[in-house]
Amino acid sequence: MRVTLSIPDPIAQRFQALVPPRQRSRVVAGLLTRELKRREAALEAACLAANKDRSLESEIDEWQGPYPRYSNYRNL
Repeated sequence: MRVTLSIPDPIAQRFQALVPPRQRSRVVAGLLTRELKRREAALEAACLAANKDRSLESEIDEWQGPYPRYSNYRNL
């Protein structure tokens, strides 16, 4: 998959100077993978903390349901 990103000129210039052309996609993919894992871990920790917070229990129950079944939307 191709993705177009905007990167500040100073960072792009350093990237082009330091990373050979045939390694750039792999380097970007590695950096994104690490950042996504870090963010997923932070989100998971926040969810676990919220689930342990008894004062949020009723709000969480409201957010989680009950939701209508998708079969009700077939005629839309």
